Amino acid sequence: MGEPMTTGLAWREDAACLEYPAVLFFGLDDNESAVERRSREDRAKGVCYGCTVRQECLDYALATREPYGIWGGLTEIERRSRLHRASR
Repeated sequence: MGEPMTTGLAWREDAACLEYPAVLFFGLDDNESAVERRSREDRAKGVCYGCTVRQECLDYALATREPYGIWGGLTEIERRSRLHRASR
């Protein structure tokens, strides 16, 4: 894992997700079925995996404990799990 970043957010200008609607990464509402959510998250992760600033994005989300959305190719649950494992 890279060094956590909370300042210097210029990397955001190069983020692949800028070309997509935010709803892809954050969902629309709580009425989304589990199947719909998984499909949306898989599409969002696909965008992340091709992104040149994926690691910076993930580092930022981990450092700030971002509670929502897909960041750096991980869901909020996956990020919490990673933080939990790292704290052991």
